[in-house]
Amino acid sequence: MGGAVLVNFFVVIALLLGWFGATAVVAQASGSAPAPAEDPNEGPSIRWYQAHGWLLWLAFGVFIPVGILLSRYGQYRLKWWFEAHLVLQILGVITSTIGVAIGLNKFDSLHDHMTHTKLGLAIMVLVWVQVVLSIIRPKRGQVSRVPWYFIHWLFGTASVLLAWYNIFKGLDLYVEGWTVGTQKDLYVLFSLNVAILGFAYLFLDRFNHLMNQAKEQNVVHPNAQYPLGKQGKPNNLQEAGVQVQSTNGTSNV
Repeated sequence: MGGAVLVNFFVVIALLLGWFGATAVVAQASGSAPAPAEDPNEGPSIRWYQAHGWLLWLAFGVFIPVGILLSRYGQYRLKWWFEAHLVLQILGVITSTIGVAIGLNKFDSLHDHMTHTKLGLAIMVLVWVQVVLSIIRPKRGQVSRVPWYFIHWLFGTASVLLAWYNIFKGLDLYVEGWTVGTQKDLYVLFSLNVAILGFAYLFLDRFNHLMNQAKEQNVVHPNAQYPLGKQGKPNNLQEAGVQVQSTNGTSNV
């Protein structure tokens, strides 16, 4: 019960911080004059684009995906995985909400009907559905936990993958709008960011298998039908009498 109360408390904090942050952006945007359209490289306009981009990059390039990795691979290795997962997701919700608020209030995005805008709004719907799902999370062992977990996993994964694509689309718009600086380097930087996250996912997914390579050769995975003999040829399990790993321990076939 205490854990559920803690989760709900932090979710409410995320709601309030996201709301106040977005409200502050709206207030500042309404009180400041936009930069002249004929000279976009001067004035506050380019800074708003940069703030919008970096906030969304931070949310979907760092906070949310790292929180997902902690949830998937840290719960069996780290005692504090849930707290870290929760904090990172809250930071992701806050930064993404403020970033989208900047886009909606400083740019004429809704009138442009761009794919980047529509997809960004759809991603934020997924993000805030995740917030609601965290509040109504069923306990383990309940039947409703299965569909809840599937939706939670699906929406979380979809939001990150779609956000990665949309960030690249946003970089296209940024490079088209401004020709100063080294914007093309941002493609390389974000591609490296995605590559590191992808490698971390693949590495952690095979980490246990990697560590098991140091075990004896006659200890095999329960899904393996035949162990390899000294000459690299399969032996019959019953004749070899090998040990098979199972969830209840180790047993002889």
